[in-house]
Amino acid sequence: MPTTLNRSLGTSALATHYVTSVMGVGVLVIPSLAWSAAGPLSLVAWAVLIVYSYPFALIFAKLSMLFPTAKGVAEFADRAFGPRFGRITAVFLLITLLVANPVLGLASGRYLLGALVPDASNRASLLVGGGIILACIALNLLGVKVSTTVQMIVLGTVTVLLVLVIALTLPKGDVSRLTPIAPDGWLSLGTALLICFFGFIGWENAAPVAEEVREPARTFPKAILYAVSGVGLLYFGMALAVAVSLPAGLGSEEGLTGFVQLLTIGIGPQIAGTGKIVAGVLMLLTTNAWCLGTSRVIFALAREGILPAKLAHVSPKSRVPVNAVMALIPGYGVAVALLVLTDSNESALIKASSAAFLLVFLVAFVSALRLIRTGAIRYVTMGVVAVTVVMLPFFGMSVAYAGIMLVVALVAEFALRRRTRPVVAVPEPIPEEDTGAR
Repeated sequence: MPTTLNRSLGTSALATHYVTSVMGVGVLVIPSLAWSAAGPLSLVAWAVLIVYSYPFALIFAKLSMLFPTAKGVAEFADRAFGPRFGRITAVFLLITLLVANPVLGLASGRYLLGALVPDASNRASLLVGGGIILACIALNLLGVKVSTTVQMIVLGTVTVLLVLVIALTLPKGDVSRLTPIAPDGWLSLGTALLICFFGFIGWENAAPVAEEVREPARTFPKAILYAVSGVGLLYFGMALAVAVSLPAGLGSEEGLTGFVQLLTIGIGPQIAGTGKIVAGVLMLLTTNAWCLGTSRVIFALAREGILPAKLAHVSPKSRVPVNAVMALIPGYGVAVALLVLTDSNESALIKASSAAFLLVFLVAFVSALRLIRTGAIRYVTMGVVAVTVVMLPFFGMSVAYAGIMLVVALVAEFALRRRTRPVVAVPEPIPEEDTGAR
């Protein structure tokens, strides 16, 4: 059976995947959530993370160029510290992705249902969001070209919408809202960092699709330059618009729909319903990028023998790892079911997974120190490792959740170790015209 993927992604498609994975429409949700948690101090958190994200992204780009495989971060850990460490990293990363990925799909359900039923219950919003996640999984079954085309359309629409909202809202804002800078005390910077950091998760999401990138050594540097240039500016612009426009003391559910409040301020209350629909549709489509990346992680881990071999099957027609994509349904279902049972909203997933992502990134950076021995990027990596270690304690309870997920990963890796084996790739026939035969 086929176990390889087509190299069909060029610079524009990869840059789009980068930006959609990192910024996506989380930019419609994260700034107002951070503002509700820390007020003006959230702008400091944004500034810190924007500066941090550039070398962060460069390291992932360099590693992806050196090791272009759908295995992603787990491949880096394997190469640096051996197969066992790589397997544990792989399972931990997958658990983290499955916990965090449903956030935007669930937020989409909240926006769309809110446009039709303003007083809808939290559980009803979660159920609609679950349906949206299923729709995104179905979209991924159509193939990577369809997925990235959708991402390009979404990214263009989001960018235009953001620029419009920022331009209309900032002149109507009140800069006096920026003082005092730490209304809840400076310790709230930790909460703001935790929430804002979730907005920058996604730089690693290009690693699992590296196997589908044409000429990685040329494509990755260009794509990362285009992506990093736009993400920080748009995020900070949106965060500033939120800071000067929205009142302090927003609740978490109000924060989740803060974008609509900005539309109301910038354009008028008559646009609020339309704004919810637009934002909801954009979130629905952007969830596609995370489904794409996570399905490729599942595919790669099955091919390596970490997960059951049947998940490595690639459809001969569409060249899509169908079983890996379908595995997202039960994978995401656990997190969504827990939220429904506890009547919690999707912000709980942000707090639960942020520190886990930071640990995954720390593993990637330490791996880079072992794998990249020369050049300026090595010194950049040293700096990023130091900053990441300093940031970790600020994540508070999220670190405890990460510890629980790590224990689950250790148990799961042990249980899977002797029940799975690598898939042996069968070379596909070479077309007669390519053999050189005459």
